[in-house]
Amino acid sequence: MTNVRTQFREAYAPRTISKALLKALVEALVDFKPGLPTRSRKIKAKAISAGKITELEGPESWKVTDPHSSAELEHVRVELLLTAAEHRSCELHVEFRSAHITLGVSDVDTGWGKGVFEDTLVLLGSLGISSKGLNEKLRKTYRLLDIFQNVLLVLSVAVFAVWLSGKGISYLYACVALFVAGVMPAMTRSFHFFSPPKKAPIIQETVAKSRNFPWVEATAVLSFIAGVLQLANALVAVVW
Repeated sequence: MTNVRTQFREAYAPRTISKALLKALVEALVDFKPGLPTRSRKIKAKAISAGKITELEGPESWKVTDPHSSAELEHVRVELLLTAAEHRSCELHVEFRSAHITLGVSDVDTGWGKGVFEDTLVLLGSLGISSKGLNEKLRKTYRLLDIFQNVLLVLSVAVFAVWLSGKGISYLYACVALFVAGVMPAMTRSFHFFSPPKKAPIIQETVAKSRNFPWVEATAVLSFIAGVLQLANALVAVVW
């Protein structure tokens, strides 16, 4: 009889987490979904840095990063295996890398996969590990501004030309705001080309709350919103 494997996956933008947060994740997974009729539960963690790999199993596995330097950590993985019977299991893992955070669930003939995946999404959100929320919305909107930056720059020039023809000050405000929203992605890319950003550590002892806030993205998005509102205000004034 062939076993049926079902997989679920979600990826988030990278961020630095604290060791306390890693501990909270492991402790939460130790007692994760206690109502499932499991035959066994196994939680383990792995940490990888240059030339070093460590693995720990059990409730204390969050200490897996202790032998590593935070600056050299490349990969941290927390894994929970829920076994229902021989050849029937459900495995979830949360991976932390410099490029992304990933949640994966692999279910083999238990039927638990979807529920485990959805409950883990909620858990990561409650712990503040996932980047869903305001930060992620800002990043997604910023990516759209990056795509349409040329359109925004052309629009800002057109609005500036209208202001030069003697229109109200709202056109100038709209021009400046749209120009900032359009030019920031290009300036950021150019800055990173000449001065590549320092890779943020995956895990630190403590993490300042402001560290993970996307200030550049927020500035560009707010400029875009301000520009649109100013332009709308100017057009309404013309109509009325």
